[in-house]
Amino acid sequence: MKHYRRMRILIFCYMLLIFFTGIKGDAFAQNEALPATDIPSYKASEEPPLYKTIESAKTYIVQHQNRDGGWPLTPGGDSNVESTAFAIWALIDAGWGTGSQVIRSGVLYLRNTQWDNGSWNNNTAHTTFALIALATAETDPEVRFKGLQWLKKAQNPSGAWGKKERAPDNVLYTGAVLAGFRRLGFKQSFEPVSKGADWLAEGINFDSGWAMQRGTQSDIFVTSWVIQGLEPVYDIDAQIAWLKQLQNDDGGFGRYRNSPSDPEITAIAIMALAAGNDPLNTRRVAINYLTTVRQEDGSFVSNTPVELTKPVANLQSTCFVLIAIHAKTADELALE
Repeated sequence: MKHYRRMRILIFCYMLLIFFTGIKGDAFAQNEALPATDIPSYKASEEPPLYKTIESAKTYIVQHQNRDGGWPLTPGGDSNVESTAFAIWALIDAGWGTGSQVIRSGVLYLRNTQWDNGSWNNNTAHTTFALIALATAETDPEVRFKGLQWLKKAQNPSGAWGKKERAPDNVLYTGAVLAGFRRLGFKQSFEPVSKGADWLAEGINFDSGWAMQRGTQSDIFVTSWVIQGLEPVYDIDAQIAWLKQLQNDDGGFGRYRNSPSDPEITAIAIMALAAGNDPLNTRRVAINYLTTVRQEDGSFVSNTPVELTKPVANLQSTCFVLIAIHAKTADELALE
């Protein structure tokens, strides 16, 4: 009887095996009949373009850190404050640990290059970006306080900032400083923010954009920084609408209307769109453009940095691309 029972169990298992194998075979046959349009455009072994863009950009940035802990504008060059600040900011936004050796070395470079007056290079933009980097790395509150005090002191009576302390009012530097204050969490109640925003608002062009010289052709790069700086104080819906109208067919943005798309300018425009709480669709198209112009080594080519005379792969543009991809609207941040 025991042998007979075992035989029945074996027969039952065999029948189940045939039954389920038949179902699997039918499903496989149905999958084979799927139209080609239902099959992903990339092979299973390949990485999605956005993931590859993020990972390769991070790798490129880390690979080009200098021994002194800083980063250069272009590979092999001397370290500088701006590139170092951008690298720290970009890597941490992309998920790099604040306690890693890469970040700690960059922070040490910034700490060692702060001037006695609290600034970095007596330059308002350099100081602003260094403060963002240190705040993002959650370190050196005393160093950051000295830098903030200097920025307040460097603000002109008009409410604007120039490139340096007591330098002439400058739209781009004022926009960048205010965008930095926004990133650092300062609101309209912080007097330098409200004064600076009022000065910028007075310089708007008739088309809702800004230029380095009022009345000249509105500049997408300048306006994108201004939009970020104005957001804590003013309604920027009209400026966001203006910016969206200037997006090129390839998804990118150029310096002016109908100018060829540029990765760094596109990145700053994405940051402005995020500041304006714009839905993801517009930014997604722009980000898709960025994935198509990435170089094989993960870098991005641009001549937007003022130090460059021709488009080349550089750390500044690559960092801003990484920062832009991870930029979030207020609504998106509220969901986290």
